[in-house]
Amino acid sequence: MKTENGLKQRTQQNRYNDNLPDTLVNARVPSMTWVLFIYFLSMFVQLLHEPSLIALSFFSGLMILHASLIWHFSSLTDKYPWVYFLIQGLIIMGCALIMDQATPLLILGLYPVLTCQSVGVYYHKIKMVMLSVFYYVLLISTLFIMGQLEMLILLSILYVMITVILVSFADLFLKQVHARIRTQAFLEDLGRAHRKVEELTLSNERQRMARDLHDTLAQGLAGIIMQLDAVDAHLTKGNNQRAQEIVQHSMIHAKKTLSEARLAIDNLRSKTFVTVDFSDAVHEEVERFKNATGIQVFLDMSMKGGVSKLMMEHGLYIIGECLTNVARHAKASHVWVCIHIEDENMKLEIKDDGIGIASNQKNSMSGHYGLIGMKERVRILGGSLIITNNIPCGTVIKIDTTDKKGETT
Repeated sequence: MKTENGLKQRTQQNRYNDNLPDTLVNARVPSMTWVLFIYFLSMFVQLLHEPSLIALSFFSGLMILHASLIWHFSSLTDKYPWVYFLIQGLIIMGCALIMDQATPLLILGLYPVLTCQSVGVYYHKIKMVMLSVFYYVLLISTLFIMGQLEMLILLSILYVMITVILVSFADLFLKQVHARIRTQAFLEDLGRAHRKVEELTLSNERQRMARDLHDTLAQGLAGIIMQLDAVDAHLTKGNNQRAQEIVQHSMIHAKKTLSEARLAIDNLRSKTFVTVDFSDAVHEEVERFKNATGIQVFLDMSMKGGVSKLMMEHGLYIIGECLTNVARHAKASHVWVCIHIEDENMKLEIKDDGIGIASNQKNSMSGHYGLIGMKERVRILGGSLIITNNIPCGTVIKIDTTDKKGETT
């Protein structure tokens, strides 16, 4: 769990690091606009007092260098950001010394902007305070060199105020950027989760359709085939009356199969299951099996409490599949069905006195989906399925939904 959380945090941090340079690139346009404003305003102030072509030329060159460094800010601060801030601080100091009439304007207009840029690089309070102190030392040094220490108190107050305002604004801006990045990452994760849910839903629907088709049409047709085989056998022996009785049962069973097929289609469309009496449905299934096969069935059923729609749907199909397998494969003459339901939990045991089941037959082969469907239904009910050979002969199938391990053997 810790490893997964650490991986998730690193992934999110990588997203921030990937998106932050783009944000800093977008922020350089207003920074460049501000630098141009300070440049032209300083030129205007200097021209009003002491116009000097050499001084203005050096100042213009330093400001061009300063602006070009800002333009390439994101790439220059990847490895050694302190070199960038050091060079920029010295450039501003040089501009302030050259433009002696515009010194306060350059110091107050450009040093706080550099401190503001450091928020996007360090995002660490101690480092930002150290950088602002470094620029304050450059401010004092500039005033000392120019002999203007009388302005120190006023410029210090203004420097602190402007720096705090700009850094607070930059911090708020970056928090909004991080919130937007987190939102985008959340939406991406949500989209992936949605696609995964769609894939799982589609897979579950395919399995459900396969189970419903097998447990309605396949089981129904298998029962009808067994009844027709019995009719053929009785007609061969000249027992027309018994053959007619089985034909009548076959007609009833065919109608029931058609009804169940329609119910399965409706269930796929509306996701509903018609409420029926579970006890009556089990007795009908047993009677149908006895009439179709002539195999004697001993039913022992006790119910305490209600039966959920989920258990009613899957329980009936499981019982029907077990009886169908007995008729088709077991060659048994007796079947014992024991059902115990309490607090919406079911314990089911079906055993016969047939030929038993080989170990390699417990795993259904391709084209034989009865056991697969039964395992899936037991898994949905959250129970366990155990198939063993009965001693001395036959097969025992035990299903217990109180056993939440979901083991199948």
